[in-house]
Amino acid sequence: MASMNVRGSGMAKSSKLVSMWDSKRSTDQENRPKIPPIPEENGWKTVDHTKPRTAEKSAMRPMDGNRQRPPSAAADSRLKVYETSAKPKSLHKQVMLPPGERDPTVEDIEANKGVVLHKSQFKPGMIIRGKLHEQDYKATSSSSNITIADPYRSDTKFGPICTKYRKMIVIALFEDHYLSVPVFTHNGHGLADKTKREEYIGIKDHRAKEEGLRQSRHEPLVTEFITSGIDLFDPKSTAHVTYALSRKYDLSLILEGHLTKSSTNRLIRVFKQFAPTELKDRNGKLY
Repeated sequence: MASMNVRGSGMAKSSKLVSMWDSKRSTDQENRPKIPPIPEENGWKTVDHTKPRTAEKSAMRPMDGNRQRPPSAAADSRLKVYETSAKPKSLHKQVMLPPGERDPTVEDIEANKGVVLHKSQFKPGMIIRGKLHEQDYKATSSSSNITIADPYRSDTKFGPICTKYRKMIVIALFEDHYLSVPVFTHNGHGLADKTKREEYIGIKDHRAKEEGLRQSRHEPLVTEFITSGIDLFDPKSTAHVTYALSRKYDLSLILEGHLTKSSTNRLIRVFKQFAPTELKDRNGKLY
C-alpha cells in the first residue's frame, strides 16, 4: 500500500508540472508580438506552412535562386538591337537569293565567328569565308540613311560601309598577310551583266552532279575538298581574279575547303595574266 501511495503521489506531481508548462506556453504565445504578413508580389504566393506536404505545388514559393525575373531594360534593349540587326526582314526575298547573298541570321552570325589560323596553316588554293568590309559604292551621299531593313550597311564618320560574309580563295602568301580573290554570285545572275568576263573564272563544286558552268573563256575551277556542313557552291559562283584582297593572318575566318592543285595553278596563272607590267615608251623600250 505504501508503494502505491508513493507512485500515485509521483503521477500527481508529473501531471501538475505538465499542466503548468502548457499554461506557460499558451501565455507566451498570447503575449508574443504579432508579425504583420509579408505583402505578396505579383505572380507569387506566400507559403502557407500549415498546409500538408501534399499541397499544390503552385502555392509554393521558389527560392530566390530559381526565380525567373523579367529581363532588365538594358538587356531587353540589347536583345532588340541584336535581333533587328541580324534577322532577315523579307523571308520571301531572302529565300530567292543564293545562300551566299542572303542577309545573315542570328545563327549565321554565331556560325561565322570563325577561328584564327596560324600562318603556317595557309596554303594557296584554300577556300575561306570571312567578313569583308568595303566602302558602300551604292550610297549617293556621305550618309546611306541606314534603316533596319538594311543590315549589311553601317555609317561611319568617313561614310557608309558595307559588310558581308564572303568566300575567298587564297592565291599568295607574304610575311604578315596574304592575297585572296573573292567569290561572287552577283545575286544569282552570274556574269550575265558583266562586260569583262575574262576577269572572272567559274567554280565547280566537286559534290555537285551537274557539269561545271563555263561563264567565261576560262575553264571552271574545281574543288577537291569541302568541309562537312558547307552548302553546295552556287553554279553561278565565280572568282573575281582581278579583285584581289589583302588580309592579315590574324583575322578570324571559316575554313571551307580547297581547290585541286591543278585548279590552284590555273587560278594563279590567270591572275598573273592581269599582273601589272612595266612602263614602256612609244618604241616599246622600258623607261
